[in-house]
Amino acid sequence: MHSVVFVGTMDADAAPAVSDLFARFDASDLPHLAGVRKRQMYTYHDLHINVVDFGREPDDAQIEVLKTDPRVVTHQQKLNALVAPLRPDSWRGAADSAATPFYLWQQRGWKDTAAGSTHSTIVVNRMDQSARPEVAALFAGLDATDFPYRMGTHRRQLFTHHGVYFHIQDFPEQNGKAVIAEAWKEKDPRFIEICRELDPHMTVYDPGTWRSTADQIATRFYHWEAAA
Repeated sequence: MHSVVFVGTMDADAAPAVSDLFARFDASDLPHLAGVRKRQMYTYHDLHINVVDFGREPDDAQIEVLKTDPRVVTHQQKLNALVAPLRPDSWRGAADSAATPFYLWQQRGWKDTAAGSTHSTIVVNRMDQSARPEVAALFAGLDATDFPYRMGTHRRQLFTHHGVYFHIQDFPEQNGKAVIAEAWKEKDPRFIEICRELDPHMTVYDPGTWRSTADQIATRFYHWEAAA
Protein backbone atom coordinates (compact mmCIF):
# COMPACT_ATOMS: atom_id res chain seq x y z
CA MET A 1 0.00 0.00 0.00
CA HIS A 2 1.20 3.49 -0.87
CA SER A 3 -0.24 6.33 1.20
CA VAL A 4 -0.78 9.97 0.28
CA VAL A 5 -1.95 12.41 2.96
CA PHE A 6 -3.77 15.59 1.92
CA VAL A 7 -4.06 18.36 4.50
CA GLY A 8 -6.27 21.43 4.59
CA THR A 9 -8.36 23.49 6.96
CA MET A 10 -12.06 22.91 7.53
CA ASP A 11 -14.84 24.06 9.81
CA ALA A 12 -15.88 21.05 11.91
CA ASP A 13 -19.50 21.69 10.92
CA ALA A 14 -18.56 20.93 7.31
CA ALA A 15 -17.67 17.28 8.04
CA PRO A 16 -21.11 15.89 7.00
CA ALA A 17 -21.00 17.76 3.69
CA VAL A 18 -17.42 16.61 3.03
CA SER A 19 -18.42 13.02 3.87
CA ASP A 20 -21.34 13.18 1.45
CA LEU A 21 -19.15 14.65 -1.29
CA PHE A 22 -16.57 11.87 -0.97
CA ALA A 23 -19.21 9.15 -0.60
CA ARG A 24 -20.51 10.06 -4.06
CA PHE A 25 -16.99 10.28 -5.46
CA ASP A 26 -15.92 6.94 -3.98
CA ALA A 27 -19.09 5.23 -5.24
CA SER A 28 -18.02 5.98 -8.83
CA ASP A 29 -15.39 4.16 -10.87
CA LEU A 30 -12.85 6.95 -10.31
CA PRO A 31 -11.10 5.43 -7.26
CA HIS A 32 -10.66 2.17 -9.21
CA LEU A 33 -9.26 4.00 -12.24
CA ALA A 34 -6.82 5.87 -10.01
CA GLY A 35 -5.81 2.76 -8.06
CA VAL A 36 -7.28 3.95 -4.73
CA ARG A 37 -7.92 1.11 -2.28
CA LYS A 38 -8.88 2.96 0.88
CA ARG A 39 -9.71 6.43 2.19
CA GLN A 40 -9.92 7.69 5.78
CA MET A 41 -10.67 11.30 6.72
CA TYR A 42 -10.06 12.98 10.05
CA THR A 43 -10.60 16.29 11.79
CA TYR A 44 -8.22 17.85 14.28
CA HIS A 45 -9.01 21.36 15.51
CA ASP A 46 -9.20 23.31 12.22
CA LEU A 47 -7.46 20.61 10.15
CA HIS A 48 -8.93 18.27 7.56
CA ILE A 49 -6.73 15.18 7.02
CA ASN A 50 -7.44 12.91 4.05
CA VAL A 51 -5.42 9.66 4.11
CA VAL A 52 -5.57 7.88 0.75
CA ASP A 53 -4.11 4.39 0.31
CA PHE A 54 -3.26 3.25 -3.21
CA GLY A 55 -2.58 -0.37 -4.10
CA ARG A 56 0.83 0.84 -5.25
CA GLU A 57 2.41 4.16 -6.14
CA PRO A 58 0.24 5.68 -8.91
CA ASP A 59 1.64 5.39 -12.43
CA ASP A 60 1.49 8.13 -15.07
CA ALA A 61 -1.87 6.97 -16.44
CA GLN A 62 -3.49 7.03 -13.00
CA ILE A 63 -2.04 10.45 -12.23
CA GLU A 64 -3.44 11.70 -15.53
CA VAL A 65 -6.92 10.49 -14.49
CA LEU A 66 -6.61 12.39 -11.22
CA LYS A 67 -5.55 15.54 -13.06
CA THR A 68 -7.82 15.65 -16.08
CA ASP A 69 -11.03 13.63 -15.65
CA PRO A 70 -13.87 16.21 -15.66
CA ARG A 71 -15.51 14.48 -12.69
CA VAL A 72 -12.33 14.90 -10.66
CA VAL A 73 -12.17 18.57 -11.62
CA THR A 74 -15.81 19.08 -10.56
CA HIS A 75 -15.22 17.19 -7.31
CA GLN A 76 -12.19 19.35 -6.50
CA GLN A 77 -14.14 22.54 -7.19
CA LYS A 78 -16.86 21.46 -4.75
CA LEU A 79 -14.26 20.40 -2.19
CA ASN A 80 -12.54 23.79 -2.44
CA ALA A 81 -15.73 25.39 -1.12
CA LEU A 82 -15.49 23.25 2.04
CA VAL A 83 -11.77 22.66 2.63
CA ALA A 84 -9.17 25.42 2.29
CA PRO A 85 -5.40 25.04 1.80
CA LEU A 86 -3.23 25.25 4.89
CA ARG A 87 -1.12 27.87 3.08
CA PRO A 88 -3.39 29.60 0.54
CA ASP A 89 -0.63 31.98 -0.60
CA SER A 90 1.46 29.13 -2.06
CA TRP A 91 -1.35 26.77 -3.13
CA ARG A 92 -1.70 26.05 -6.86
CA GLY A 93 -3.63 22.78 -6.84
CA ALA A 94 -4.40 19.56 -4.96
CA ALA A 95 -0.78 18.40 -5.17
CA ASP A 96 0.21 21.34 -2.96
CA SER A 97 -2.01 19.92 -0.20
CA ALA A 98 -0.02 16.67 -0.06
CA ALA A 99 2.09 16.20 3.07
CA THR A 100 5.72 15.10 2.76
CA PRO A 101 6.44 11.53 3.90
CA PHE A 102 9.72 11.02 5.73
CA TYR A 103 9.47 7.65 7.48
CA LEU A 104 7.80 4.30 6.82
CA TRP A 105 7.91 1.02 8.74
CA GLN A 106 5.60 -1.96 8.47
CA GLN A 107 5.52 -5.47 9.83
CA ARG A 108 7.19 -8.08 7.67
CA GLY A 109 4.66 -9.77 5.44
CA TRP A 110 1.85 -7.41 6.43
CA LYS A 111 -0.66 -6.51 3.74
CA ASP A 112 -3.74 -4.39 4.37
CA THR A 113 -6.73 -5.95 2.63
CA ALA A 114 -10.47 -5.50 2.86
CA ALA A 115 -10.66 -8.85 4.65
CA GLY A 116 -8.15 -7.80 7.30
CA SER A 117 -8.25 -4.05 7.19
CA THR A 118 -6.57 -1.81 9.73
CA HIS A 119 -7.65 1.44 11.37
CA SER A 120 -5.25 4.38 11.26
CA THR A 121 -4.68 6.48 14.38
CA ILE A 122 -3.12 9.91 13.77
CA VAL A 123 -1.12 11.88 16.32
CA VAL A 124 -0.78 15.57 15.39
CA ASN A 125 1.90 17.97 16.62
CA ARG A 126 3.97 20.84 15.30
CA MET A 127 7.53 20.15 14.14
CA ASP A 128 10.14 22.00 12.12
CA GLN A 129 10.94 20.06 8.96
CA SER A 130 14.66 20.28 9.74
CA ALA A 131 14.06 17.71 12.52
CA ARG A 132 12.87 15.02 10.09
CA PRO A 133 16.16 13.07 9.87
CA GLU A 134 16.59 12.88 13.64
CA VAL A 135 12.94 11.98 14.28
CA ALA A 136 13.07 9.29 11.59
CA ALA A 137 16.25 7.86 13.15
CA LEU A 138 14.59 7.71 16.58
CA PHE A 139 11.67 5.69 15.23
CA ALA A 140 13.95 3.46 13.15
CA GLY A 141 15.73 2.51 16.36
CA LEU A 142 12.45 1.77 18.15
CA ASP A 143 10.99 -0.19 15.25
CA ALA A 144 14.10 -2.37 15.03
CA THR A 145 13.01 -3.88 18.38
CA ASP A 146 9.95 -5.98 19.19
CA PHE A 147 8.14 -2.94 20.59
CA PRO A 148 5.83 -2.21 17.61
CA TYR A 149 4.85 -5.89 17.51
CA ARG A 150 4.03 -5.85 21.23
CA MET A 151 2.05 -2.64 20.81
CA GLY A 152 0.13 -4.10 17.85
CA THR A 153 1.36 -1.58 15.28
CA HIS A 154 1.13 -2.97 11.74
CA ARG A 155 2.47 0.11 9.97
CA ARG A 156 3.96 3.45 11.02
CA GLN A 157 4.23 6.48 8.75
CA LEU A 158 5.47 10.00 9.47
CA PHE A 159 4.58 13.10 7.43
CA THR A 160 5.01 16.86 7.71
CA HIS A 161 3.13 19.68 6.02
CA HIS A 162 3.98 23.35 6.60
CA GLY A 163 5.27 22.75 10.11
CA VAL A 164 2.58 20.26 11.14
CA TYR A 165 3.62 16.68 12.00
CA PHE A 166 1.45 13.61 11.42
CA HIS A 167 2.31 10.26 13.04
CA ILE A 168 0.08 7.59 11.51
CA GLN A 169 -0.10 4.13 13.08
CA ASP A 170 -2.18 1.30 11.63
CA PHE A 171 -3.77 -1.02 14.18
CA PRO A 172 -5.97 -4.09 13.61
CA GLU A 173 -8.81 -2.59 15.67
CA GLN A 174 -10.45 0.82 16.04
CA ASN A 175 -8.87 1.33 19.45
CA GLY A 176 -5.63 3.12 18.64
CA LYS A 177 -6.23 5.78 21.29
CA ALA A 178 -6.66 3.07 23.95
CA VAL A 179 -3.53 1.25 22.74
CA ILE A 180 -1.47 4.43 23.04
CA ALA A 181 -2.93 5.14 26.50
CA GLU A 182 -2.01 1.60 27.57
CA ALA A 183 1.57 2.14 26.38
CA TRP A 184 1.80 5.12 28.73
CA LYS A 185 0.27 3.05 31.53
CA GLU A 186 2.68 0.14 31.04
CA LYS A 187 5.65 2.53 30.99
CA ASP A 188 7.82 0.37 28.74
CA PRO A 189 11.26 2.03 29.08
CA ARG A 190 11.65 2.14 25.29
CA PHE A 191 8.37 4.02 24.87
CA ILE A 192 9.17 6.45 27.68
CA GLU A 193 12.64 7.04 26.24
CA ILE A 194 11.51 7.84 22.69
CA CYS A 195 8.85 10.21 24.03
CA ARG A 196 11.57 11.99 26.01
CA GLU A 197 13.85 12.14 22.96
CA LEU A 198 11.06 13.49 20.75
CA ASP A 199 10.15 16.27 23.18
CA PRO A 200 12.77 18.79 21.95
CA HIS A 201 11.45 18.45 18.39
CA MET A 202 7.69 18.62 19.04
CA THR A 203 5.22 21.18 20.29
CA VAL A 204 1.50 20.60 20.70
CA TYR A 205 -0.72 21.93 17.92
CA ASP A 206 -2.90 24.07 20.20
CA PRO A 207 -1.35 24.72 23.63
CA GLY A 208 -4.48 26.52 24.79
CA THR A 209 -6.64 23.38 24.66
CA TRP A 210 -4.07 20.64 25.31
CA ARG A 211 -4.56 18.65 28.53
CA SER A 212 -3.03 15.22 27.84
CA THR A 213 -1.56 13.08 25.06
CA ALA A 214 -5.10 12.00 24.15
CA ASP A 215 -5.66 15.57 22.93
CA GLN A 216 -3.07 14.99 20.19
CA ILE A 217 -5.13 12.33 18.40
CA ALA A 218 -7.27 13.21 15.37
CA THR A 219 -10.90 12.05 15.03
CA ARG A 220 -11.88 9.86 12.09
CA PHE A 221 -15.19 10.85 10.48
CA TYR A 222 -15.13 9.02 7.13
CA HIS A 223 -13.96 5.60 5.96
CA TRP A 224 -14.23 3.90 2.57
CA GLU A 225 -12.59 0.78 1.15
CA ALA A 226 -12.67 -0.73 -2.31
CA ALA A 227 -14.29 -4.14 -2.65
CA ALA A 228 -11.84 -7.02 -2.31
